[in-house]
Amino acid sequence: MESPLCRLCGEKGESVTHIVCECKKLAQREYKQRHDNVAKVVHWKLCEKYHLEKKDKWYEHAPDSVSENEEVKLLWDVNIQCDHVIEARRPDIVVVNKQEKECTIIDIAVPADKRIGEKENEKVEKYQDLKREIARMWNIRTVQVVPIVVGSLGSVTKSLDKWLGKLNIKIRISLLQKTALLGTARILRKVLEL
Repeated sequence: MESPLCRLCGEKGESVTHIVCECKKLAQREYKQRHDNVAKVVHWKLCEKYHLEKKDKWYEHAPDSVSENEEVKLLWDVNIQCDHVIEARRPDIVVVNKQEKECTIIDIAVPADKRIGEKENEKVEKYQDLKREIARMWNIRTVQVVPIVVGSLGSVTKSLDKWLGKLNIKIRISLLQKTALLGTARILRKVLEL
């Protein structure tokens, strides 16, 4: 008789949700790759908006840690150095509009579909300390936190349109969903072939 436990971690029951979102053995590599691909779409669109160097296709895009011109500085997965102890200080993308003295902290998540609303709120709350610190340290007038949350099977909250609107970029939600779903399909294929 086969064990009902996950073939990778051997700790929890092997369900679709466990494989696509909860297995510790897949977290550091497979889930991160899916997450980074969704984040790459957003970064690529921001580069397009601000006329920063980018590839022709989002999936060929390899974000630099720092992309910059006279108007904007774009940070990718950078640990923000702070004067105070702040736990959450490595958001996925930070946009600093130099002329307007505005900053946007963007954090992406690809959780289980049933957790998308909860994850959206969690992301906003997580960066409140960093938001205040950036305003103070960098002398920024306005700092906002924008969560981009797409479920591993493609679900999104009704608020995603509003969040994308705050970035002022044209991005199809279906592209974010497709990117997350393709990542999930790759993970499932890989695990089920073991």
